[in-house]
Amino acid sequence: MPPRPAAAAHLCYSCAHGGRSPGSLGGNRGRVSAKKILWSESIRSRVEGGRAHFLARASLRALSAESASALLESARNDNPDLIILPAEPLDLPQLEICRRLRGDPRTRSIPILALLPADAAAEPLWEAGCTEVIDAALGAADMQERIVALLGLRLRRYPRYPIVLPVARGRIFHEFLGYTNAVSEGGMGFETISRIRVGEQIPLRIYRNTEEKPIAAAGRVAGVRPNIETGIGYAVGIEFMHLSQPDRERLVELFPRDGSLTWALDGPPENPPPDPPPAAPAN
Repeated sequence: MPPRPAAAAHLCYSCAHGGRSPGSLGGNRGRVSAKKILWSESIRSRVEGGRAHFLARASLRALSAESASALLESARNDNPDLIILPAEPLDLPQLEICRRLRGDPRTRSIPILALLPADAAAEPLWEAGCTEVIDAALGAADMQERIVALLGLRLRRYPRYPIVLPVARGRIFHEFLGYTNAVSEGGMGFETISRIRVGEQIPLRIYRNTEEKPIAAAGRVAGVRPNIETGIGYAVGIEFMHLSQPDRERLVELFPRDGSLTWALDGPPENPPPDPPPAAPAN
């Protein structure tokens, strides 16, 4: 049986959640550092017209500015990781905004992505210091990919939710593995000191607390790497293969009022691994 956590599940929220719950297990374990983008609501509407839940799937936090002065102030004070300039004019032209950003030591190193208006020339924007210039008519899905590429990120198929819960494996023998650091509709990650091989199939048990039956999920090990955050053990990525509908619903309960959580069922519900048989009476 894994170590006893507190009576209720402890969650660490970031990106769309903007913080972490007090008293989370494992200190900073499970925290995801969300990069910030600064854009206008018109750009947000365009980008989110592609595949749903872009910000959550990229672990991004969005800042919005509807005027040049607000954009410049946010760039100075909030230190975004990427600024996206809209094609439609604000109260200053794109060129002037870009020049001011590059002329301020507080903002000159921030990457700038400019959406090029129809029939406009890209060369002046490059010369003014824009990092990337793309056609404003680019499709939403392609625009999502360009944004995450500029940030050096990977756009996930499903939103990932930072969370800290104990994880064990085995149908009969409950071997404690470690703690989760993230979960999504497609799988989960956890930190462990156990040696686990890529491709191995593991019957997992995820403990929301020790007072109830654990969530059961059969998973395939998709990746293993040294845990560079702590320098101890490994970070393991698991792809869910079998997860029963009741257990899906129990995972959903960990994320109340989260609009980006859908947990779509890709196929018929699967039966979870059976409970271990009762221990034989001692002679």
